[in-house]
Amino acid sequence: MHYFFPREKLLCVSLLTIHVLLLTPYLIFRMLYFVIGACAAFLYDAYRPAEKSSGRWWGFIADMCTLAVIVWSICLVAQGNIGYVLDKDFDLRPAEADNFTDTSAVNRIWDNICGRLFAPLTTLWIFSLSTGRGVTASILRMPFLVDTIAPHSYNCFLFHQMVGQWYYAATREGHWWNWWRYRKAMYWFSPQPCPVEWYEYFYVVGLTVAFSALMNNTAQPLMSVLMEFFNVLIFGENELEVDMEEALLEAIEDMTGFAPEMDWGLDQCGLSSVGLPLLAARLSKAFSTKTAPLNITTASLSHARTVQDLVGVVEEIRQKSDEEGI
Repeated sequence: MHYFFPREKLLCVSLLTIHVLLLTPYLIFRMLYFVIGACAAFLYDAYRPAEKSSGRWWGFIADMCTLAVIVWSICLVAQGNIGYVLDKDFDLRPAEADNFTDTSAVNRIWDNICGRLFAPLTTLWIFSLSTGRGVTASILRMPFLVDTIAPHSYNCFLFHQMVGQWYYAATREGHWWNWWRYRKAMYWFSPQPCPVEWYEYFYVVGLTVAFSALMNNTAQPLMSVLMEFFNVLIFGENELEVDMEEALLEAIEDMTGFAPEMDWGLDQCGLSSVGLPLLAARLSKAFSTKTAPLNITTASLSHARTVQDLVGVVEEIRQKSDEEGI
């Protein structure tokens, strides 16, 4: 190989090759998720199961899928920590993928496709939950989950490893969960699960949500002020009136990649509990001025069902802000 590349470029070519080999299967499987989701959304829009008399059966299917996920999760937890116990046989893994005597190629392949094998179940689960029927859907509609917990879902994705690291150090006499300084057994799965007991999962999740709330109330407003300061410093102050509908449609298009209509539902726009916090931040920035800041929260947007409802919510917030002089 050194005959074709200079010696100083050989390392870069080798690293690029490794990244392509590792990431290509990952991206291909992710593309399958996207295709399955797009097909399921098309079928839901064409069939509209929530509007049919058989909708209650979809609620039953959703509850059965929920039960299956819970039972399987209990089985996984009961067999122990796969990531760190290397001298134990795990019943839920094929024998070929339950050893570390080779280069772990079979282990990597199994770990990569195992979760994908449940794509039919999770797709059916999401499809049936979308009807709003069943015990599972009624639980997930609880205001505490929708208004309090759901806005922190993306922050939990961002902060869970960091909070888990702090929790491990605080509960293990200052020992850090610093396994990454050792050679990895699985390059596709880094980091591995935090090595705590199963019941401590709820502690870590609670702490992560609390830390997310702290960041939303401290770091995010501070960063917004700093960004606005530098924006005014570089581009100058813009006090022009902003068209509410146009700004809202533009924000949704930037987030989702397609232009919505005013009568579209939030599910048709690709917005969910994950997208609403970002939308709220964008709208607050778009409609705020230096003399009249506007605070649009995720909780206020969560009650809207269509794009037109979002316009009404933002208009109500702006009118209330003008009346109170905030």
